[in-house]
Order: sequence, then C-alpha cells, then structure tokens
Amino acid sequence: MSSPQRRRTLASSPGLLVPAATITANVLSYALVLIAARLLDRAVYGETLALLNLVTIATIPAFAIQTVAARRAATATVGPALVRVALLVGVAGALVIAAASPLAVSFMRLDSYLGVLAAAASVPSLAVLGLAQGATQGREKWVQLCLTLLLMGVGRVGGGIVGLTFFRSSSGALIGTALGLVVAALIAWPMAKRALHETPYDESQTAGHTLAELAHAAHAHGVFLLLSSLDLLLARNVLSADDAGLYAAGNVIFRAALWLPQPVALMLFAALSDFRGHRRKVREGLVIVGALAGATILGSFVFGDLAAAIVGGAKFADLADEAWIFALAGSSLAVMQFCIFAGLAMLRRRRLALVWACIVAEIVAAMMLGQGTTPMALISSVATIVAVAAAAAAVLALRANPTEPIQSTGAKITEPL
Repeated sequence: MSSPQRRRTLASSPGLLVPAATITANVLSYALVLIAARLLDRAVYGETLALLNLVTIATIPAFAIQTVAARRAATATVGPALVRVALLVGVAGALVIAAASPLAVSFMRLDSYLGVLAAAASVPSLAVLGLAQGATQGREKWVQLCLTLLLMGVGRVGGGIVGLTFFRSSSGALIGTALGLVVAALIAWPMAKRALHETPYDESQTAGHTLAELAHAAHAHGVFLLLSSLDLLLARNVLSADDAGLYAAGNVIFRAALWLPQPVALMLFAALSDFRGHRRKVREGLVIVGALAGATILGSFVFGDLAAAIVGGAKFADLADEAWIFALAGSSLAVMQFCIFAGLAMLRRRRLALVWACIVAEIVAAMMLGQGTTPMALISSVATIVAVAAAAAAVLALRANPTEPIQSTGAKITEPL
C-alpha cells in the first residue's frame, strides 16, 4: 500500500485513533496530579487539586458545546449563531466564576484569588476547544478530532506542569493551565472553522435555539459529572478516614472502567444523530460497550490482586476482593452514559431522570448505611443502584425507533424517551 493510501486508511478508521487519543488525554490528566504530589507539600497539593477540580467543573460548558456542535455538524443544522453562542457561553462562564471568586476563595480557604481567576480564564479556551472537537466529531474527521483531544490534554497538563515547575504553588499551576489552554485553543480554532464551513448552514437556527440546546446538553453533562463523583464524596462522610482512603483507591478502578468505553460514543455520535440508522447504531454501540464492560469486570475479578497493587500498592492489598465491584459500578455507569448520549443525539433528554434517580438513591443508601459502614457495603450499594439504572437506560435506548428527522429548535422537551 502506498503512503497516501495508508494515510487515507488511517484518517478514515477511527477504531484505533480515537481510543488512543482519548486514553492518552485521560492518562495525561493523572500526570499533572502525580507530578504535583511530588513537587508540592501536602497543604499546597490539596489547594492545587481543589482548583483543578474547579477547572473540571469549568469543562461542562465545553462538553455541552461539543455535543451540540457534533450533532449539528452531523445533521447539517449548523446555524449562523453557533460560533457566536459558543464564544458567548465561554465568556459568560468565565465571568460567572470570576464573580464567584470571593465565595470560592473563602470556601476552599485559599490565600490568593489568582488560582480561581486563572480557572475562570480557562473557560473561553475550553469553549473553543469544545467547538473544535464537536465540529470535527460531527464531520467524522477523526485525525483532526484526535488532534483537538490531545491539544486539550497537552495544553492543560503541559501548562500546569510548567507553572508548577516555575512557581511551586497552586496559583502557578492554574496560571500555567490557563496559558496552555489558550495556546491549544489558538491551534484548534482553524480546525473548527474549516469543519464548520464544510457543513451546510441552516439559516432557521437562531441563537435562542442554540442556547436552549446548549442548556440541555450542559444539564446532561453536569448531572452525569455529579453522579460519577458522588460516591467518593459520600465515602468521605460515612467511612472512617482509613476506609475512605481504601475507597478512594478503589475509585481509580471505577473511573478506569468508566473511561474505557468512552470512545465508542465519541465515534458513533454522528451516526446516532441520523434517524435512519439510529437504532442499528445503538445496538452496535451497546454490544461494544457491553463487551468492554464485561472484560473489565472479569479482569478485575480474576486479577484483583494486580489491580489493587497498581492503584494503591501494598498498603491497599485488601482492595483485591472488592476490585471487581468497583469495576461493575464504573462499567454500569459507562453503559448509562452511552445511552444518554444516544438520547442527546436525537434530542431526547428524559433519560436523565435515571441519573437523578441514581443520585437520590445513592444519598439515601449512604444515609441508611450510616457512619462507620464498610467500603464493601457502600460500593455494593452504589454498584447495585447504577447497574439497575443502566439496564433500564439500555432498554429505553433499544426501544427508541425514530422515524423522521429531529427538529433542531432545542426547545422541545416533551419528546419520547
């Protein structure tokens, strides 16, 4: 095969490229945390992680922009207001965080506003990157999509590492992160424009339509982020300090199981937006996600000792017997996430009720277990709740059979499940 042919094959085959880029970006996010742990004392390290979590919250608008841009690029419903609205949302998000900085500084007991303001400054860049990722995802430009994914990861982590190295402070890390994301956004911007310009414009799409759809997408990403983090917060409340540490180590397995199937939704989202092949793509996606979930759970069960050693070392050896339950919880959440994204692709949002039900159920379960419960009891409750909800979400996703193109007004919220 000639060199140009090899390049064309690579560019049109997302099976290897997209998972590799997604996994690399996720691994990079841990690199900054690990390096910070070695460069900073414990107090400053705690500040840095708190501020990095603020940046994670700031990515919610970016993920919403990515979802909307991907769906509209895939269905040729990109309106003239999409870019303006995306940039407006980025600036508005920055202003909201900046305005709330006194509360954030007081709540997190920080000595300086710089870190919070740097987190705020990251939001417009994240919005541009979200737009670039969505446009290239919707147009199925896999090489460019992978580049934008890596740009976000390298910009955020690389900038943060440079800031840590020079300033050895939480504010330095966040300033570096913000600057790294600015550079990444500047590089990604031309890719976003090219992908969007190749898509037919739908002049009927107004700024109001786009904002409404963005709001629903932000709700979906925000509530899912809350659910994926809730059990760790509950563990801090109901477990002893030692058991909470064990649970935190198990949560690494949970997150790995959640992350592993994420490229499936990323690659299929454009196809899921087409009503003619939606049902078939849902089946294909669930088969792949289910296979990855099964392999993760089985691997954690058979190699529990190895999983425990990798995530926590010898001091967390007692995690081995519970590793597969953490994998079950994370894998179930991955199934639910795919079903939610399949719904968003057709502007169906009622499946989010399952996410809210899980949040309420986990809180009630933790209250019933009470103080002094065990990690096994807590994660077993969480895994049961999420597995039941994932099964319900899968049934709803498989039953969906759209028979006409979706209307892209972003205002209709009473559609079928």
